[in-house]
Amino acid sequence: MGNAGSMDSQQTDFRAHNVPLKLPMPEPGELEERFAIVLNAMNLPPDKARLLRQYDNEKKWELICDQERFQVKNPPHTYIQKLKGYLDPAVTRKKFRRRVQESTQVLRELEISLRTNHIGWVREFLNEENKGLDVLVEYLSFAQYAVTFDFESVESTVESSVDKSKPWSRSIEDLHRGSNLPSPVGNSVSRSGRHSALRYNTLPSRRTLKNSRLVSKKDDVHVCIMCLRAIMNYQYGFNMVMSHPHAVNEIALSLNNKNPRTKALVLELLAAVCLVRGGHEIILSAFDNFKEVCGEKQRFEKLMEHFRNEDNNIDFMVASMQFINIVVHSVEDMNFRVHLQYEFTKLGLDEYLDKLKHTESDKLQVQIQAYLDNVFDVGALLEDAETKNAALERVEELEENISHLSEKLQDTENEAMSKIVELEKQLMQRNKELDVVREIYKDANTQVHTLRKMVKEKEEAIQRQSTLEKKIHELEKQGTIKIQKKGDGDIAILPVVASGTLSMRSEVVAGNSVGPTMGAASSGPLPPPPPPLPPSSDTPET
Repeated sequence: MGNAGSMDSQQTDFRAHNVPLKLPMPEPGELEERFAIVLNAMNLPPDKARLLRQYDNEKKWELICDQERFQVKNPPHTYIQKLKGYLDPAVTRKKFRRRVQESTQVLRELEISLRTNHIGWVREFLNEENKGLDVLVEYLSFAQYAVTFDFESVESTVESSVDKSKPWSRSIEDLHRGSNLPSPVGNSVSRSGRHSALRYNTLPSRRTLKNSRLVSKKDDVHVCIMCLRAIMNYQYGFNMVMSHPHAVNEIALSLNNKNPRTKALVLELLAAVCLVRGGHEIILSAFDNFKEVCGEKQRFEKLMEHFRNEDNNIDFMVASMQFINIVVHSVEDMNFRVHLQYEFTKLGLDEYLDKLKHTESDKLQVQIQAYLDNVFDVGALLEDAETKNAALERVEELEENISHLSEKLQDTENEAMSKIVELEKQLMQRNKELDVVREIYKDANTQVHTLRKMVKEKEEAIQRQSTLEKKIHELEKQGTIKIQKKGDGDIAILPVVASGTLSMRSEVVAGNSVGPTMGAASSGPLPPPPPPLPPSSDTPET
């Protein structure tokens, strides 16, 4: 009934939105002013805003009309008061039934406002005065508490222990006491203390539990998640959700919802949180809380159960596989990554993926293949570790050998250096000795040159003497001269004047030496002998 009413009102709202507003276009100045306000309220990136500014006036006016038509005019306080009214424990059962009929529509309008209104409206919703995030998270916890409580009842059969003396309103005080302004990831809020105040500090009354069961049959949980997604589209809102002590826990607990679209949307938000710095720790803490609240034996047990059972909903399976990929493979530490991988292996993920490897869905196949491509083979890692240890031992041995060899090399180099120094000294000494030898050689060479010159001159003199002696002997043989030896050893060369007579001209040569006239006598042929004298008249004739 509630769903039918909400759908009728939604269709009426859509029909109202689809009616075009035929308003006249204002003057260009007013048009530009209103367009600038709309553009600023849309909170677009600079490149997209620059693209919209290039529109002509007709398109700008259409955009202005669309924004004004789809914007919800109610202030944030209106929605917050309505949500608080649903959480009021003093409201009677009948009055609550009447109020809650419009809860889904209120949440839808809130989601549209958070998604389409300007950033100032969202900041006003989240500020310290309104604390819209606290109220929204508390309503989400209330809307799905009956489902979680039923899980606890099945596990521990403690339904009879419900304490009626602790009112539901105490959870509001506890929740508000733990809320903080948004801050970057890694704030002072301890992630280990992210347990919901609604679940651990209080026990609801029977009336509250029945009211929660009534709300859980509607789409309120799904629309609450959509509202949180709209808040997380802004960096300011994303930081608030990350730093909130219960928001991520409640989003994770929404996986207990029966609607597969809701579970797929929840996994998309959790994957987005997991990808930012510090988000992985928050997600693991949220699933630790999920395990404790829902009585799981192992973490991610319900997630794997939904993954196997919702095999007819491809979108949910793709979202589940994408979330598992991010949780396992976004960790830098290899040991922790293997640990997370083993958690899903124990839950039967590997066997189930083997069954899904022939799926017809391309998106699901991409996610499965991405997981298989990044999975670690633990056996291979162990073998690699053993090989690495053996290699490290071998490296250590080689380094020790290198150290010894380096020491020996250093000693050898030192010895060689000493020898080189000694040899250099010897070389210097030998060079000095060589210089002395060169000087001696130079002097000796000069003396040898002088002696050779003297020997040459002597040889030339001997040669001349030998030649002269040969000529004398030849003349003696010819009979032109006659050599006469004296008793004192001198030699006299006498020319032959006539037959049997010697010329009175003679020179005495002492020893083997020849006088200076010898050269003149032997320089040419001797003159013929003079003719004989005529006979004297005094001589008688015979």
